[in-house]
Amino acid sequence: MKLGYIHSSKEEQTKVLQVLKMTSESVALDELGIGRIRDAFADLMFPGTSTLQKHIKYFSLMPQVYKEAMKKRYNRRSEVRGEIVRLERIMTEKLCEDSINRTGHIESGITGSEMIKNKRGNYVKYDPAYIYNSGLQTFEILKSTQLYELIFSASNAQHKSIERYKTDDEDSADDTVEKEGLFQFCSFPIVNYDFTKNCSLNLTKEDKEFIIVHILNAKACKGTLLRYFVDNLDKIEPHVEFENIKGLPQNLAHIHNLACKFADFIYILYVRYNYIFSDYKDSELLEEFNYLAEEYRMSGTNMKSVLAAVSVRDNNCKAFCLIAEQHLLQDNICEGGELDKCIIDREKRIKQSRHKIGNPSYIYDSKKRIHYYKLTYRWGTVQKFIDELRKEVFNG
Repeated sequence: MKLGYIHSSKEEQTKVLQVLKMTSESVALDELGIGRIRDAFADLMFPGTSTLQKHIKYFSLMPQVYKEAMKKRYNRRSEVRGEIVRLERIMTEKLCEDSINRTGHIESGITGSEMIKNKRGNYVKYDPAYIYNSGLQTFEILKSTQLYELIFSASNAQHKSIERYKTDDEDSADDTVEKEGLFQFCSFPIVNYDFTKNCSLNLTKEDKEFIIVHILNAKACKGTLLRYFVDNLDKIEPHVEFENIKGLPQNLAHIHNLACKFADFIYILYVRYNYIFSDYKDSELLEEFNYLAEEYRMSGTNMKSVLAAVSVRDNNCKAFCLIAEQHLLQDNICEGGELDKCIIDREKRIKQSRHKIGNPSYIYDSKKRIHYYKLTYRWGTVQKFIDELRKEVFNG
């Protein structure tokens, strides 16, 4: 997922980098440092998404927050951030109220709901703006990374324009501001509700059309699985696992197949990693590894061809995968053999003093195996979005 800065201060940039670390496939550990390849595949299939995103409605709500923020007059640019957070709190309160009224409880995925429920003074550290702005940019809803500066400038210009035209024609002020292009840094949905008074996670017809049109027309989404699913909401089975997705067009099926092959390969390495971490005592993992290793050899998978599908800034992760595959194919898999050395060295290089294998500070637990699952490339988030788009629209 590409994440752009929306503020130029060092403090805000630091926060964005922290969020970038959180937007990976899972908060689970990446002991072998394959996250960049994983995220590259995820961006190739599902651009603009992250595992921090929980509801697609925010792609309609956040532009409304920014439009509302432009109504205030600011003395300093730094005041814009505070106003956005204030509006986000109001939005969160209304989402929570609606959720309780409809379901009897606060639905999961409402950013900041815990703060509202516990009546804490501070809002969440990572607010909806940080979580959803990358998607807003990818879908070409938000058209600039300089969000605060543009809201500040638009607000000032808007109030000056209103003052200028007030004496001549009060009704012309809003039209004049529109014509001067002050709103062009962001697209705004035309909805029949005011989020500061009432809003829901359920999509209205206008919300749905706004989001779908932008995803379908965004350059970054062309030729992706995300665009295909949004354009064909009825062609994906509910609750289907990522690796079991069927019926894709040939080009998308090819990308999906490569992503599945990489997920299978990395899963094999982590099975072996956990077996080494257990000090070669978890016999269940040894049996699983031997079966998967033989299956991989028989599959004819070529990891070099798989990795050629994605670009990453640091090619060390690709080099590690190719070396590990070579040892796997050559059957260098005895205890303490070349594959094990490759895995151990990779973890030490990535985690340094926090490496687990051979470190007395960490004890293996068969109930808490490391990365003992297959990559799904944010499919859970995308599946949630698709489900929400498929629901009957809500009358705002």
